[in-house]
Amino acid sequence: MRELLAFFPYVLRTAFRARTRSLLTVLGGTLAMMLFAFVRTVDSGVQDLSERTAQPVLVVFQDSRFCPLTSELPVRYERDIRKMEGVQDVLPTLVFINSCRSNLDLVTLHGVPHDQLESLYDLEVLDGSVADWRGRSDGALVGERLAERRGLRVGERVNLSEVDVHVSGIVRSDTSAIGNLAFVSLDQLSLARERQGAATQFLVKVSPGADPAKIASRIDDHFRTDEARTDTKGMQAFVAAAIAEIAEVVDFARWLGYLGVLVVALVVANTVFISAESRIGEMGVLETVGMQKRMLMALIAGEGVGLGLLGGVLGTGVVFVLLTIWPITLGVEGHGIDLVPTGEMVAQSLLAAFGVGAIASIPPAVAVARRPLYLSVKAD
Repeated sequence: MRELLAFFPYVLRTAFRARTRSLLTVLGGTLAMMLFAFVRTVDSGVQDLSERTAQPVLVVFQDSRFCPLTSELPVRYERDIRKMEGVQDVLPTLVFINSCRSNLDLVTLHGVPHDQLESLYDLEVLDGSVADWRGRSDGALVGERLAERRGLRVGERVNLSEVDVHVSGIVRSDTSAIGNLAFVSLDQLSLARERQGAATQFLVKVSPGADPAKIASRIDDHFRTDEARTDTKGMQAFVAAAIAEIAEVVDFARWLGYLGVLVVALVVANTVFISAESRIGEMGVLETVGMQKRMLMALIAGEGVGLGLLGGVLGTGVVFVLLTIWPITLGVEGHGIDLVPTGEMVAQSLLAAFGVGAIASIPPAVAVARRPLYLSVKAD
């Protein structure tokens, strides 16, 4: 290892002896690793949303509806649901979003009764207070991600999806995907959207030991012949159904990321092979003065790994910096997929870049090892 490190300046000079070729290779690696890192970030965001919604909560939605703007259930359903066996608490929620289609500027308002919010959500107040929110009819508790994207501060008066609110607090929750939500008074949102007496959905907290599937079936059976039929699912299943199309796109994009890595491997292999072929005589001299074949192979591998890692570091760094400076949330039917760069994404991208360089170096390194010394000397 020490001997290899002693030859590091030599590897560096040979890698950039043909500067244009090497720089183009690094640029190609950078672009491909940007794609790979971005796809891994989106994939991580989908998984994070799924994990955060894994909780013993049922969502009662209107049957045959696909968007929160189209679901309308009578608020009186709350009384019947609350009386059912196995139900611990019920939170009627009126949902308004700025767009049901996929978008990058998601704003979701949840109108809820002031005194029932914390029975369903375990909130951590980062700034402001819940008490101030309860004391105002126009207050809003804003999720930290929405506050970060919109630059919102406690005490400000802002317009969120055509509803004028006072920011009473900024909140976070590790168990619920509320980073892109703003909680407002149910009465205020009902008046603003002219939907008095209606709720979009009911969040039902299941008692410990109760069977969520049986409770869901019981709720749907109870309202089967009522004013509006219901479709009840677990929170995780409900969110999974809403983002199913995006999840399929992410699955396809994942293969594009892998394809990009494969293309980079071929480009790096081509560059290293051409570099090695152009230095046949030079390698013959090194072997003549005593350098072993395995050391020559290590020098070739060092060049390939260096080019691959450099492209990986640059590509991953660009994605990390851009998503850190400009937070992006992909909104789908009121659910936010946060594109947050993580240490795991960085590690995966750099590992992929290292693998690209190592694999790309195998063909030219093997070619050097199999070439007889007399051919190398003759080429010189």
